Amino acid sequence: MIFNVKFDGFCQKARLVAGGQQIETPASDLMYTSVLSRETFPIAFTLAALNDLKVKASDVQNVYLTAPCTDKIFTVLRIEFSMDAGKTAIIIRALYGLKSAGASFQRHLADCM
Repeated sequence: MIFNVKFDGFCQKARLVAGGQQIETPASDLMYTSVLSRETFPIAFTLAALNDLKVKASDVQNVYLTAPCTDKIFTVLRIEFSMDAGKTAIIIRALYGLKSAGASFQRHLADCM
């Protein structure tokens, strides 16, 4: 679990995160989508304004939880799952921290559009 304070209203947020730092980056660049830094957006908007470009943007809350997981991932449930503790669970939605989560969401969004 990752705990964070969001900048819009200083609310607290917790995310279930896979240990993506423990796996190698996939060989195909099409599998991996990095996370943009907060500084990237003002720079992109400035460049768009200087070049008279229209900007269309959106923000999808809990973005990865809407996309099917393209990797075959399982976990052993811990004590927090009470009667199901010790059972094996298959992950069916992309999780934060997976190297392929961004690409999974991009494919899912493209299919929906």
